[in-house]
Amino acid sequence: MKNTIVQFTIALVVLILVLHTAASAQDAASRAYEKAYSSILSEKWTAAQDAFNEFIKKYSESKLIDAAHYWHCYTRDKLGESKEDLFECYREFIKEYPKSKWAKDAQSNMVNIASQLSREGHPEYEKMLKNLDEDEDEDIKLAALYALGNMGSEKALSTVSSLYDHTKSANIRSKIIYVLGNFDVPESRKKLLEIASTDNSEKVRKDAIYALGNSEGADVVEILEKIVRSEKDPEVRKAALYTLGNHSDKSAAIISYLGEIARTDIDQEIAKVATYSIGNIGGKQTTVELRRIMKEANSDEVRKAALYTLGNLQDKEAVDAIHEAALKSTDKELRKAAAYALGNTHDASAFTALKDIVTTSPDPSTQEAAIYSMGNIGGEQVEKYLYETAISNTNDHVAKTALYALNNALGDHNSKPMLDILRNAKSAEVRKQALYQIGNNADHPEAIKTLVSVAKESSDPEIQLIAVQALGNTQSDDAVPVLADFAKNGTSKKIRSNAVNALGQIGTEKAKAALLDILGVK
Repeated sequence: MKNTIVQFTIALVVLILVLHTAASAQDAASRAYEKAYSSILSEKWTAAQDAFNEFIKKYSESKLIDAAHYWHCYTRDKLGESKEDLFECYREFIKEYPKSKWAKDAQSNMVNIASQLSREGHPEYEKMLKNLDEDEDEDIKLAALYALGNMGSEKALSTVSSLYDHTKSANIRSKIIYVLGNFDVPESRKKLLEIASTDNSEKVRKDAIYALGNSEGADVVEILEKIVRSEKDPEVRKAALYTLGNHSDKSAAIISYLGEIARTDIDQEIAKVATYSIGNIGGKQTTVELRRIMKEANSDEVRKAALYTLGNLQDKEAVDAIHEAALKSTDKELRKAAAYALGNTHDASAFTALKDIVTTSPDPSTQEAAIYSMGNIGGEQVEKYLYETAISNTNDHVAKTALYALNNALGDHNSKPMLDILRNAKSAEVRKQALYQIGNNADHPEAIKTLVSVAKESSDPEIQLIAVQALGNTQSDDAVPVLADFAKNGTSKKIRSNAVNALGQIGTEKAKAALLDILGVK
């Protein structure tokens, strides 16, 4: 038994010594690696190469041996060794350590080296770029793909096209499209047309269309028009239409083609996209075509789209076209849409056109739309016109619309103009609406002061009632004295009860004291 214990003790000591020795060796390897890597960080390439050479000889069993081999190849690159030798160095590394975390970087470096060698007259290295198996890492595929694109040769174009044909990944196919677009030759555009027409991914087909749009080739417009005519997928057709509108060719022929689609296509959304695309082109011919769409398009929505597109052009010719539509169109909704569209323009002539619509249009709804549009334009002359219209127009609807538009234009600073309208407007309805607008801004000190003044001074019971109710909405102690007075001395039960309710709505200590006083409670 004693011998057994002794043997066990000896074995345990030996194991501890072995483990200690292994741990010490590992610590030494880690220190050696860190020292060598520090030379990489400081770009001391010769020192780094010597250090990693020594590490590889001394610590071949270290878990860091793969990293050391990778950095050994890397330093050879930095020290200017031949590209052929570097290629072999990285290839041997990948063969030896295929599972290393550095394998992907090594593969990427191989791709770049092969690309350089191919351009320098070593076509055998292009074979490596062609042999991209489906199981290979996508990052490496992409690196090889961009390397091929940078070659710019017919042979490279053929290789890239072939890659598309054999690639299952939609992501990689989209990247291939980007590279094909950079070649910008008839062969690449032909391939992009094929992709836009046949690829099973809608995104990839749309990417092919956008790539075509970046090309300067004379055949691009014809290709895009062919896609619009033949493609069944609406989203792909829309992509082609937008691309036509953004193409560098701004010819009248493109505008005319887009106009035909806008006027006649049975798909309303497609027709609208064609209309918007015309607006992206700009110029005199654009205005002419949009006016034609307003008159001849099959859809009311498309005609409206043409109106709003004209409004975004920001020029006098567009304003004149919209002005004419607001006055002469036989479609009531289109007339209103035209008036609203004028409010989106910033041309100085828009305000004059809107005033003419208010004065001459026989349609009150179009007049009202024109007035609302003025509020969107804003400015001193607009505010003056809206103020005068609110006071003097004999049509209650038109006058009230002017008041609303003026309120929108003024924002928080509406109390004085609204008080003037309250005192001077011909229409009783307009006067009431002016008071409501003051009440809607009742958290503003000037508005509270105005409401108090109206409540005290008006001889119209309905106006007084509106003022009392609005004062309750202020929740301000400034309103309490006049409300308390109305609660006690109002000329009607309705006024007195509304004043009491308003005090309760304010709910401050001062308002509670006033209510207790009304009840005779001290």
